[in-house]
Amino acid sequence: MLWLFIGNLLGGQKTILLIYNPSNSSLAQAVEQVFPDAKIVQAGSSAEVQAAFGANGAKVRSAYTVGLVLPENFDSNVRLGSSPSLSLYLNGTIVNAQTQTLLQIAIVNFARAIASPQPPVTISTTVINPPSSKMADVMLKQVYSPMALLLSLTVGTIFIPTMLLEEKERKTLRMLLVTPASFVDILFGKLLVVLVFQLAMSSVVLAILGGFSGAVPLVVMYVVLGSFLSLSLGLLFGSLFNSVQSAGTVAGFVSIIYIVSGIFVGQLGELLGNGPVLHIARLIPTYYLADGVVNASQNLGTLGSNLLDISIILGSTIILLAISVWALRRQSAVLGEI
Repeated sequence: MLWLFIGNLLGGQKTILLIYNPSNSSLAQAVEQVFPDAKIVQAGSSAEVQAAFGANGAKVRSAYTVGLVLPENFDSNVRLGSSPSLSLYLNGTIVNAQTQTLLQIAIVNFARAIASPQPPVTISTTVINPPSSKMADVMLKQVYSPMALLLSLTVGTIFIPTMLLEEKERKTLRMLLVTPASFVDILFGKLLVVLVFQLAMSSVVLAILGGFSGAVPLVVMYVVLGSFLSLSLGLLFGSLFNSVQSAGTVAGFVSIIYIVSGIFVGQLGELLGNGPVLHIARLIPTYYLADGVVNASQNLGTLGSNLLDISIILGSTIILLAISVWALRRQSAVLGEI
C-alpha cells in the first residue's frame, strides 16, 4: 500500500510541455528529454501557448511546466542559416535556473547538430511566477527550512531515553510492571506522547520557515518518517544506558548527524562536490532523510530516488526498533524475576 501511494503521488506530478510545432520538428523530443517522465501536449496555435502562460513575470496558475512555440519550417530554416526565432515559456514555480539553462543548451545543441550558424537560433524567453530574487528567500526555503526540520527531529532522540531512564533511576519501572498495563502498553504510551510532541514541533518549524512548499504530501511523509526514525534512535539509547546523564550526552552528540546530513544535500551538497566525505555521509540513514526533505520541498527528485530514500529510512527505523524492543524486553524480564 505504501509503494502504491508513493507511485500514485508522484505519478500525478508529471511535467507537462505545451508545444506548438507546425512542422513536426524533432526539437520537441530534445526538449522532452530534459525532464524525466514528461508529457507533450500539442497546441493548436501560438496564441494558445501564450494564453496558457501569460505575460512575462505574471502570476498565472498554469498546469504546464514549459511552453514552446516553433515557427514554420524550423529545421529547414536552421539548415539555411537564417537563425529562426522561437518562443520559450517557463513556469517559475517548477522550473529553476539550472533547468532553464539546460533547456536553452538543449535547444542550441539541437540546432547546431543540424547546421552551424552563429547564433543557430534566437530564443525569446518568458517566465511566469518567477522565483524571488532575494537571496534571503532562497536560503530560507532551500537551506534553512530543511536544516531546521532536521534539527527539530532531535527532540524524539533526546526525550525518549529521558522518559525511560527516569523510570529506571527512580525504581518506578517495577511498579509499572505490576499494574494491569503490559510492557507494550507502557512503551507505546511513552512513544505516543513524544511522537505527538515531535510532529507538532516539526510542523510548527516548517510552517514558520515556509517549508510546506513543493511536493507538500511528500514533505509531510518525510516529517512522519523522520519522527519515527528519531523515536527509534532514542528508544535504542534508552535500552542501552542506565542513567539519564549518559544517555543524554550520547543522544545530544549523535543528534549532530541530523544537521551534518543536511549539509551534503541540495545546493550546499552541490557546492561541496562529490568528495570522500560525501560517500561517508551516505552511509548514515539521516542523509537520505535530508535528501528526501530537500528534494520534496523543492519539487525535485524522481520516483526511484524517493523510493530509495524512503526504503532506507524505513529499514533503519525497523532495525533500530527491533533491537531496542528486544533489549527492553530482556531488561523487563530480569526485573520481573527480581
